[in-house]
Amino acid sequence: MARLRNARDGVRTRVKDHEVEFSYFPTTKGVASRAGLQVKTYTTDAWSVVTAAVRQVSSKSNRKSAIAFSEQAYEFYQAAEASSTVRAKPLLLYYCFLNLTKALCLTKGNDSIIGPAYHGLQETKNSEKKLVSAKVIVKKNKGQISVFEQFCNEVIGAAPSPGDQYRVRDLIGCSLIGHRLWCDAVNRSDCFFRVDPIEMIHSKEKKQIWLRAFIERGTITRADLKASDVTKMGFGEGWDLVKTPAEKSESLFCWEQSEVFDYSRTPAERLDEIAAVAKATFYRSLTVSEPFRNYYVYSRPERFKKYHQMASRYVLLFFLGSVTRYHPADFDSYMDDDLGPFLSEFLASEPSQMLFEFASYFANREVISVGLA
Repeated sequence: MARLRNARDGVRTRVKDHEVEFSYFPTTKGVASRAGLQVKTYTTDAWSVVTAAVRQVSSKSNRKSAIAFSEQAYEFYQAAEASSTVRAKPLLLYYCFLNLTKALCLTKGNDSIIGPAYHGLQETKNSEKKLVSAKVIVKKNKGQISVFEQFCNEVIGAAPSPGDQYRVRDLIGCSLIGHRLWCDAVNRSDCFFRVDPIEMIHSKEKKQIWLRAFIERGTITRADLKASDVTKMGFGEGWDLVKTPAEKSESLFCWEQSEVFDYSRTPAERLDEIAAVAKATFYRSLTVSEPFRNYYVYSRPERFKKYHQMASRYVLLFFLGSVTRYHPADFDSYMDDDLGPFLSEFLASEPSQMLFEFASYFANREVISVGLA
């Protein structure tokens, strides 16, 4: 292993005498538009959070549309939950999250979603009729609004490029839900490694803030990988493997962001930007008990691509919905193939995870479930 640099000198970030807990939604606007720490919302029903958000849309006409889209999404979701056959679920779930995307856009003040809109994605011809050979392509129709493009703008912060392709095998590979079933089907070791803790570190003297992330050494060695492999294929550019700070256990590997974020008054000024980097780096599962969020790095296999977790969920649901709509016999063959158990788990468990993530975007805070499967 190459010689590692020391971790930067710094301490856990505190704002107004409170230690900052790592979050995708760390701040809220406080007095004089200054950033304050966001609080969690605890609920048994993510839909109630969505409803509360769409009712606060300032424009009356947009509010009506947002409510209508969210209610349509709810009905699609309920229909999927009540479905007696797995063949109906993918299409129902896709239309649920398509409509939730439209409601989210309106909640964030983006009313361009109203009017002629299209999916923005297209399933390509799959002559081999094999799941791992299938692709989804990003489409751009002049004069129409792409729902997927708007989804990416609101959730990821960057629009896709027309012609971009998503290979279904890549989408499946970077699915945290059902990952071990995928590993069994393709004879691979685990590619997801739990990151704990993730710390927001800052230097008061230099007025700089950055992230540190730790992974148990044993989880990486058991997968027959090196920490440098996880740096390259998991964390990617913008992260450095560094010497584990003396106060931490030697059983942990440590990574830091390569670049720091400068601030002028308080570290809270840059927390949202740090969270945006984290969303593109980490994958997470939602739980019903502390810490409520488990974070992971996906160390992708060679020749696989890594996608933003929310985008991979959305595109895979689009693909499965398209197959069940236009090629139902192909879907049956997929379910009977080696990846059938993964698909079953994905369709059973992913919707509730994705729903609560959507609710967090609506509320701009972590929405915590006391009853999430």
